[in-house]
Amino acid sequence: MKFAVNYSTPLKELIEQNEVKVDLLKCPEWDGLIQAARPWGSVYIHFDISLGNNRVDSLDFDLIRRLLDTTDTPYLNTHLANRLGVDSASELLATWKEDLDFLRGKLPGVRIIAENLPCHEFLPQLKLAADPDLISEMIKECDLGLLLDLSHAQISAALLDMDFKKYINRLPLHRLSELHITGIREYNGYLTDHFELQPHDKAVVEWAAEQIRSGAWQEPEIVAFEYGGVGDVFCWRTERDALKLQVPLLYEIFHSPS
Repeated sequence: MKFAVNYSTPLKELIEQNEVKVDLLKCPEWDGLIQAARPWGSVYIHFDISLGNNRVDSLDFDLIRRLLDTTDTPYLNTHLANRLGVDSASELLATWKEDLDFLRGKLPGVRIIAENLPCHEFLPQLKLAADPDLISEMIKECDLGLLLDLSHAQISAALLDMDFKKYINRLPLHRLSELHITGIREYNGYLTDHFELQPHDKAVVEWAAEQIRSGAWQEPEIVAFEYGGVGDVFCWRTERDALKLQVPLLYEIFHSPS
């Protein structure tokens, strides 16, 4: 099990100064950022690929193949999404499978994993895509790995009026390939992820780690702290002090013996 963190300039500085340790640096499919990250550790790619929106035919497959071949990326990640107008589980499942078949045709032999997305009131089409039973059906029937995003699961469970642990336990945890961790807090009136860990997040992380140690969940290949980054989405919420405090904490949690 390897521990990864979103690559950012503050993280790079902490690694350079031997303040923190990571096993992998998580990057989007941006060549410039990947080159900046390489001197500071092994890089793996989190691709911006969604199933369910009929856009897989527009992907740059030459780029995807090259990055799979030249980085330490063990599989291709996808996101289980939806588009406006798809209101039935059977139609969404069929669309997911159609998009997946297209990917597999373009990338034969590549392992593929699927991530649960959060549903929000302002993205009503994702409520169906966040159904844990539909996610489980897709992953089991199509022989996919599960990328469990803990924060996404908590946000979805809140909107669906479910206990988040019960929500997560309806997913195929025996297929867990990757685990994502972030802090959650209210922002502009909505639960929002990709913040530093809040006090309640630490308890969730400890619970997830215990599920892995006990064997209740399959041990994932990668545990990623999705805090920090570059660009407009992430740089404003990338605090050096938070990374300095929380990266070693998480590294220890997920490298401690069972």
